[in-house]
Amino acid sequence: MLPLYLSIEGLYSYQQKQEIDFTKLTEAGLFGIFGTVGSGKSSVLEAIGYALYGETERLNSKEKRTYNMLNLKSNHVLIDFQFLNFEGRKFRFVAQWRRKKKFQDITDHERNAYEWKDNAWVPLGSNDGATVTNLSYPNFRRTIIIPQGQFKEFLELKGKDRSEMMKEIFFLNQYDLGPKVSHLLADNNKKIENIKGALSAYDEVNEEVILDKTEQFDVLAKTLDTIKDDYQVLEKKFNELETTKQMKLDLVAKKEELSSLEQKKIHIQKAELEVNEFELISSNFREHLNNFTSITSSKNTLLTKIEGLKESKDKTKSLLIEVEKSLEDITPKYEGLDELKTEIQDIKRLKENLTSLQAKNEKEAGIIKGQEFLNTQKIIEENLAGNIQELEKEIERLKSNQIKSSELLEIDTWYQKEQQFQKDLSEKKQQIQETLMQIEDLKNKFKALGCTETDWKDVITQKKELLSQSEENIKNQESELRLKQELAHYAHNLHDGEACPLCGSLEHPSPMQIDTLDKEFVQITNDKNELIAKKQELDKQIVDLQLASRIIVEKEHQCRDFNESVLGLGKLIEIHHSSFKWEDFDKTDKSKFDKKKSAIFEEEEKLKLLDQDLKTKREQLQKTIDTITKSERKLNEYLNEVKILEASIVQNLQQIQVIDISLYKVFDENTLDEKSKLIESTIRETQTKYTNYTKQLLEYRTNYAEIQGAYNEAKEQYSIYAAKLQETQNLLHKLLVEFNYPDIATINAILIKNLNINLVRKNIQDFYLQYNTLQQRIQELEEKTITDGYSIEKHKEIAELVQLKKEELQLQIEIYGALKEDIERLTIDFSKKKELLASFGLLETRKKNLDILFNMFKGNGFVNYVSSIHLQRLCEIANQRFHRLTKNQLSLVINENNEFEVVDYLNNGYKRSAKTLSGGQSFQASLCLALALAENIQSLNKADKNFFFIDEGFGTQDTDSINTVFDTLQYLHQENRVVGIISHVEELKERMPRSITVIKDLDKGSQIIIN
Repeated sequence: MLPLYLSIEGLYSYQQKQEIDFTKLTEAGLFGIFGTVGSGKSSVLEAIGYALYGETERLNSKEKRTYNMLNLKSNHVLIDFQFLNFEGRKFRFVAQWRRKKKFQDITDHERNAYEWKDNAWVPLGSNDGATVTNLSYPNFRRTIIIPQGQFKEFLELKGKDRSEMMKEIFFLNQYDLGPKVSHLLADNNKKIENIKGALSAYDEVNEEVILDKTEQFDVLAKTLDTIKDDYQVLEKKFNELETTKQMKLDLVAKKEELSSLEQKKIHIQKAELEVNEFELISSNFREHLNNFTSITSSKNTLLTKIEGLKESKDKTKSLLIEVEKSLEDITPKYEGLDELKTEIQDIKRLKENLTSLQAKNEKEAGIIKGQEFLNTQKIIEENLAGNIQELEKEIERLKSNQIKSSELLEIDTWYQKEQQFQKDLSEKKQQIQETLMQIEDLKNKFKALGCTETDWKDVITQKKELLSQSEENIKNQESELRLKQELAHYAHNLHDGEACPLCGSLEHPSPMQIDTLDKEFVQITNDKNELIAKKQELDKQIVDLQLASRIIVEKEHQCRDFNESVLGLGKLIEIHHSSFKWEDFDKTDKSKFDKKKSAIFEEEEKLKLLDQDLKTKREQLQKTIDTITKSERKLNEYLNEVKILEASIVQNLQQIQVIDISLYKVFDENTLDEKSKLIESTIRETQTKYTNYTKQLLEYRTNYAEIQGAYNEAKEQYSIYAAKLQETQNLLHKLLVEFNYPDIATINAILIKNLNINLVRKNIQDFYLQYNTLQQRIQELEEKTITDGYSIEKHKEIAELVQLKKEELQLQIEIYGALKEDIERLTIDFSKKKELLASFGLLETRKKNLDILFNMFKGNGFVNYVSSIHLQRLCEIANQRFHRLTKNQLSLVINENNEFEVVDYLNNGYKRSAKTLSGGQSFQASLCLALALAENIQSLNKADKNFFFIDEGFGTQDTDSINTVFDTLQYLHQENRVVGIISHVEELKERMPRSITVIKDLDKGSQIIIN
């Protein structure tokens, strides 16, 4: 990840919006954020973490986090963070919330994420920073942004926690194959049990059973064929008897049906005569009767229409005459409208003259006022011009007395360098004095032990030899005492008259006393303890003297370096003094320069005020000139407008055509309006009447012509209908005579029946067809049943035989089908059994292989093994810098529990816990591990650059360690590493190529200053 931009507003001590352009800071590869305690340095890192993950180190979600993070003088929080991820994609994360009306009520925090695509910010589906950084929040603050109190966390993590971290960062979950193998094994075992259960259903299925069933099936098939042939012969005979029986029954039914048809035959014949008559009348009379009725109806309707048209024609004629008279009366007024319209135009010109005359008077009054204002502004212009000339002369006078700012800056720089040189010289001399005192204190340690820093090893060796001799003497004394103790035991058991086991004597005048030996043993033990204490004291002295001897060498080396620095500073001071070239000042006394500088500053301040006054006066002069120009332009416009108005009045008077101007001079604008409106009303009324009369005249003439035409046409049509009606009456009379019918009423009585000729004829035809067919069928049945030889007893006997043979056949078919299905089922089951046995063999082989894998990947053993490889690699990379920082005295290693230990080369390379490191050493180790971890992440993500931020630790380092650490950090720029640090150590600030300073203002809150 590489940060690009950050803005903070309303967060903790940040009251006003503050912005950081990281692109300028990260160019140098190394930059810093500096400020006093509580200024808001760490809040920069906390803002980045909260924008990405919505988490913070100081507060959790149950501690009213949003309220406590909001500045008490602010009403809202806004964090805007932009960065490039390891793939070079640009992202933006924004977090914000605000205060409600009630001071302690805060809205829910809102976090949004965007990606820069096609020159626009496109919203992301998730606001979780882990999706774009590939790091969870805990691992982000261990490897990218390391907050206060967390820098040593990776170094001091337990083995299990560190392994979990390594899993996430290096994607080691791909090696956690135990659960996957366990799942595969469980799935395989489940399949084996399922196949075992399935095979249990096929225990009785085998080739012998199938072969036996097949032989039975062949025998049964032959028997079935024989029974089927016998059944077909009996069934044929039975079907013949059934056919004969059915024909006899059918003959009886047909005869009964023929008898019923004989009774219906009379009605059919009557209907046939009736339909013939109806068809004759309908074909000859119906059309002519319909024509007669239609013509009569049309004639009556037309007569009614003729009467209505005559009435409309007379009414329209009277209206037409009335409209023609009205139009004749209005025509003279209509023809005189042009003169009235001209009069309206003349009145309009008089009104325009009244308006122009009023405008002319107003413009002339404005010209008088404008001229007065213009004269006043010209006086102001002259005064301002005079003031500006006086100010320019005073400014020129002050500038001529000033020392050049570059020269003043050069002199001030010389004095600052002089002060810095003297300060550095004093500090170096003080360091020399302190170092000499430290060396003297260390040498006093040797003197207190009766030796010097050159011969202490010989003195210690002598003391060790004396202690070794004393230890040998004590061992000899202890051996003698033990021997005496044994002898005392024998002496205690001696009695007078009993032989001594050593010398054989029978008398024992003064045997050894055991009490005396116990006192000597106590003395020996005390001597041994005292000797051990002396040896321990001597070992401690050796360690102290070794350390003191090494420190004396280092301090003497430092002292020489300091002396060389003092000599170098002396030469620089001489060179610096020789560069002093200002005769008006004293290089040993800066007070005269300070007084001169103060006077110059006062003159500069005065000059600044005069410049500001001059600028103001010039602005006022320019505004006055602009005002004069605008006023003159406005006056000219008014004069031109007056001339235009006068010309317009004359032109309007010349264009008046109808009215007498002298009669209208006394009229005002309202009177002219009323006169104009009266004339316009007369014009509109006359035009409306003339138009309406003309339109009505045209409509009435058109209507009259249409009605007259329709009336004449109707009369002609009426004559045609009368002729057709007479012709139809003559034709009907001829038909009545021809067909011998008395009148039309008889004809209508027949036609009113309205018979369906086709339907009636079809019924008659169907009857005769059924009647003839039935007669023919009865004759055929009588011929067939005369010599059939049918008897009821024979029919019954054959029927019983057929039923018995059918039942036998059905039974054999059922047995045959069941046996066939059984053979087919057994064949399919045997095939399935073979497939299951094959699958069972494969699963058993897979189970053996999975059991081997399960034992290999059980627990996290394999993942921990891979994790340990990564950790060892981290140690190798970290040690490249850690050796340099510790001057090859310490080295980092990983133990069997994946925990960090330190190899101490000052103590024979023995290992000890990393927790035993001092604060400064822990910082160095953590820094080296952080750098190594960052390198691995960069390599893993294939990123061009990597970035991490440190928020602590530099205060624990001495001057030499800071120099070494700083050199290490500087090398990172060449390795495409970007490192940011947060510190209050001023020495680091001076050496940083790029930095920002955070200052806490009591009124404005934390302010960011770019250095």
